[in-house]
Amino acid sequence: MAESDKKALLIDGCTLYGFADGVVSWRFAPATPAPETASPEAASKETLSPEMVSKETPSPENAGDNVPTAPPAPTAEGEAAPLPSRAGAMELAVSQLAAEDGIPLALPPDILAERILTLPVLDGDSLGSMVRLAMEKFAPVSSDDLVVAYEVVGATESATRVFAAAVPNETLDSLAEDLASSGLLVTRLDSSLLCEWKSFTSAGDPDDRCRAVVFALPSGRFDLVVADASGPFFARTLGIPASPADLSRELTLSLLDISSDASGAAPEAVTLVAYEGLAPDIPPAIEKAFGLAPAIVPESSLPPYVESAADRELQGGCIDIVPPAWREEERQQIADRRFKAGIAVAVAIWAILVGVIYAIPKLVDARTAAIGRQRDAVAPAYRAVSDTRTRVRLIRSYQDRSRSLLDVLKDVCIAMPESIVFSTLTYEKGGESVKNGRPLPGGIKIAGDADQAQPVLDFKDVLDDMGFFVPAKLTGPTMDGSRRRFKFEIDSRFREEERP
Repeated sequence: MAESDKKALLIDGCTLYGFADGVVSWRFAPATPAPETASPEAASKETLSPEMVSKETPSPENAGDNVPTAPPAPTAEGEAAPLPSRAGAMELAVSQLAAEDGIPLALPPDILAERILTLPVLDGDSLGSMVRLAMEKFAPVSSDDLVVAYEVVGATESATRVFAAAVPNETLDSLAEDLASSGLLVTRLDSSLLCEWKSFTSAGDPDDRCRAVVFALPSGRFDLVVADASGPFFARTLGIPASPADLSRELTLSLLDISSDASGAAPEAVTLVAYEGLAPDIPPAIEKAFGLAPAIVPESSLPPYVESAADRELQGGCIDIVPPAWREEERQQIADRRFKAGIAVAVAIWAILVGVIYAIPKLVDARTAAIGRQRDAVAPAYRAVSDTRTRVRLIRSYQDRSRSLLDVLKDVCIAMPESIVFSTLTYEKGGESVKNGRPLPGGIKIAGDADQAQPVLDFKDVLDDMGFFVPAKLTGPTMDGSRRRFKFEIDSRFREEERP
């Protein structure tokens, strides 16, 4: 993911925050309104309700801050409009943040059971097993119904500090229904408490003293993180106290937990990250619990918590509470989509091949028919030209008097020895027959006899030397025993360039 494309969602109480070049918030209400005098535990359970959502977009001047949500707009009759479901808010987030390809979602501590564990230095597999065993002790459900994830947040020479989060499958199933109905694809489930801590540390910690940081959120929830130079070693959500006294009591209980843990130390400084409009009696309640006056840091001076969730997505190696069953289902869906896409491609290729097989004969028939029509169209003209050429050759043959029968007979008789007697002389003018588009040359065939063989051979040589015959073909001379004479036959063809 590029820096310019970072996006994230974060749930805080009844508000869904989204980040993409600014903060957008959608408010949602609990299914059952909480009583006015609710205890912190009841108020915390009230904010856990994952059923109602509303949308609010901050003004441009506050686009970079965590913007408190406004009450729902009144209807035309003056009554507040009903707030849509949480799935409806997620659906708005998908469209407004262009999150079709997936987005990280940070869950609040009132949905997760979170704890920082100090464990021996172990490898990855062993560390994961030990984290799960430790979180199963605190979880109110059986280990089979629990999803556990962790992130290493600090280390010393002899120990590893791990931020662990556990969530029941029932809670994740409720979230999965909203994700499925909204079409929101989650790439990672993060912890909003870790996002708050990243936002605080990104501004720079003033010193290495053991420091307690109290986060006051617009939803009314308070979170506590205690850290030293090696990183955070205690984290706890304080819920939504009904009064400052309840907040002070929850902080005192947290200090007792820290003092009972040998790996922790008493805080030497206290910081309160406060949103604008926080009640003025909150800082004294914190001072009463810690015995230290808190340094107040405006929330608006820190990066928005939801932006920190987007930064953690880029950082990598962070906690991921997505259950393995979701990942397996996602892989199966991807495999199914690829299989269906492969089937679609195969069907398309098959359809194309079938179309080609059926189309080729039709194309050949159509082409043959077109050529036949063209041939039929030019056939009369071709026959007319062919007949004309035949007539022209015939006329030329009759008009050509060169090498006529009398001229040839005169030349042959002059060259004929006196001892030779012709029995037949056949004359062919030439041009009457055609082979390979060219007229065949004419010639003469002479049959006769002589009293000796040599005059026949000499006569053949004389015919060859005349210049207008090609070398003659001589058959014989052979002795005729009854007549005591040598019979022969000479076939002489006119040279092509000399033919009449």
